[in-house]
Amino acid sequence: MVRQRFRGLYLQATGHPLCFSFVTYTPQTRDQMVSCGDLRADEEYFNPVLFDFLLFVSEGILELQPDGSFPLAYDDLVIVASRIRGTGVQHEYLIGINQAAWSDAKQAVLHQLRSILSGDSWTGASFTD
Repeated sequence: MVRQRFRGLYLQATGHPLCFSFVTYTPQTRDQMVSCGDLRADEEYFNPVLFDFLLFVSEGILELQPDGSFPLAYDDLVIVASRIRGTGVQHEYLIGINQAAWSDAKQAVLHQLRSILSGDSWTGASFTD
């Protein structure tokens, strides 16, 4: 049996302990959001890919609440690289973990995530039973 709550999202470990391959639907860029009026030119742009990653990891994989108690946050992440997948509806992102403000709680979550992603039951998008 397969349990998949986040359709179209995929997460895999890479050869580097602080990087992950994350596939998500292509979000609006800053320029797109400004041009359609969703963001003013003087407002800060927050990349939705990083929020998708945090939500997928916290709620979808670790089954934790993505609230203030979840140790990883937006500023702990960086997009290292990206590329179009298939017809361009999705992009693959290399998400890096920034260890500048590191803690034992963040290390524990990262260790738990890497353990799950390397397990036989992880398909990239869900668990198999």
